[in-house]
Order: sequence, then C-alpha cells, then structure tokens
Amino acid sequence: MSQTWSIRQVDLVSLRLFVAAVEEGTLAKTADREHVAISAISRRISDLEARCGVTLLERYDRGVRPTAAGEKLVSHIKELYRLLERMLVDMESIRSGTSGEILIHAHMSATSGALPEKIAEFAEENPGITVIVDEFTSLDVLHAVRTGVADLGLVSGTVESSDLHMIPWRHDELVAVFPAGHRLTRHETVSLADMLPEPFIGMQRDSALLTLYRHQAYALGGVLLERAHATSFESVRKMVSVGMGVAILPAVAAYPFTESLNIQVRQMTESWARRPLMLCVRDPDLISGATQRLIDHLIKGVDQDTSR
Repeated sequence: MSQTWSIRQVDLVSLRLFVAAVEEGTLAKTADREHVAISAISRRISDLEARCGVTLLERYDRGVRPTAAGEKLVSHIKELYRLLERMLVDMESIRSGTSGEILIHAHMSATSGALPEKIAEFAEENPGITVIVDEFTSLDVLHAVRTGVADLGLVSGTVESSDLHMIPWRHDELVAVFPAGHRLTRHETVSLADMLPEPFIGMQRDSALLTLYRHQAYALGGVLLERAHATSFESVRKMVSVGMGVAILPAVAAYPFTESLNIQVRQMTESWARRPLMLCVRDPDLISGATQRLIDHLIKGVDQDTSR
C-alpha cells in the first residue's frame, strides 16, 4: 500500500486544531479557544483529511464529531504531544543544568588530588547529571577539548593552550622525592640543579610534567638522566623507594606515602615548582548548563592550594 502522507508533511498546528475541534464539538468554539478564524480551521482540517485520505470529522448542523479514524488520530496526537512535552522538559533540564552527561579528560595530577572528592560531592548534589572522568596526558586533554570529544579538561597551566578558554583552578606544588637516606635529603630544600647528576624517574615521555622538567634542565645547561618512564605516580614512587633514582612529583602524590614506602620528600627552591592547574573548555558560550554547573562547583571555595 502506497503512503500518501509523509513525516515531512505533518503540521503540528493542524493537528492541534483538529484535537481542539474534537474536544470543543464545534468549529465556532474551537475558533474562540484557539483565536483562529473558523474558515482557517475548516481549511486546515480539510487539508488534513486530504493528506490522510480518510474522513476525520463528521460535520452536522450543530457541530462536529470525530469518525473512527478521527478518534484514532486524536489518540496518536495526544501521545505525540506527551512525547513533545517530555522532549521540552528534557531540553529545559539540560539547558538549566539539572540533567545531562559531562565527559571530563584530566591529567594525572588532577585525578590524584582534589578532583575525585569534588566530583563525588557534585554527583551527590546533582543526581540527574552523569560525570565521566578519563585520565590522559595534558596534551591529550587539550586535543580532546579542541575536537569536542571532552566537555571539560583539567590540565597543567604550563602547556600551550591559547586557542582554548582557560579557567584558573588551583595551584599544584611539585616536590623532590628521594629514596630514604639519599645524600640530598640532608638539606631542607633542593633545586633541580642539585638533582641533575642523579638518575631520574619520570612520567610518560610526552607528559606535561616531564616536558616541564626537561625544559628547566635545558635552561640550566644540563639534561635529565632519564632512567625510567612510568605511567602512574604509584610506579614512580615504587622505583624511587627501591633506589632506582630520584623524581619530582605533585605534593599530593608524594607526602602521604613517605612512611609506607620509606621515601623522603623535600620542597624545591624554583618558582616553577608551584604550577597552576587549569580548567579548559573550547567555547564558554557553547557549554551545556550541566558543564557550567560543574565548573561553578569546582571553583567554589577553592583555596588555590593543593600542596599537601
């Protein structure tokens, strides 16, 4: 059987007027209710019948009433309107930020610090919003935000990101980590220059942290003696604890493990050892209400310090 009516030809105004005519029983009352001329209502309903290929209304002297086909169509229209109403409610909740899904890409310093606790708080306060966190290097995070894969990124402020909108979040103290009894632990503070002669345990070769250390070593006229590269702070700590070398880690990934791993931590003298952590989005005018709500939660009450 050929189809004479396609979805592209569906006219919601005509459907609304048809339901109103059925509910009111006369075109005159329908015209008063909908503020539309009787002739326009009659024309739209006639056009609707022509598209359907069946009679929808029985017209008689005192009013109108639906045919069997008309009653079936009214049932479908009301179901359609319920779906449309749900659509509007859902879109409004997403716009206002009360529901939705947020994909965050974050570098390891953020996921090892305050972020998990802040996300847990947010999830409890906003049960209609799903937050998914994936851990990547800062460069991968920036790429994901640029291409729209991630809604929100958390990166080190030391990486180049002039094409994205950056929001200051916290500061992250970097500290030197040594095996117990290392000669440099006799000092209260150490510098990168002090550490250059030592075998160095670093993160992935393309990580923002290792890139920062390499640049700073180069500025001193030296290079890092890179003995190993790890994919987690846990691995770095373990290698240092058994004497493979020294490392520089975020304070939150070092101080809590001094006793359990028998490692020692010292503050660093360089100003770059206190680096900014940043939130980043592609375009602040295009982010969802849910993402904006999460950003507001993350920056609310931040003391800007994650040193210990």
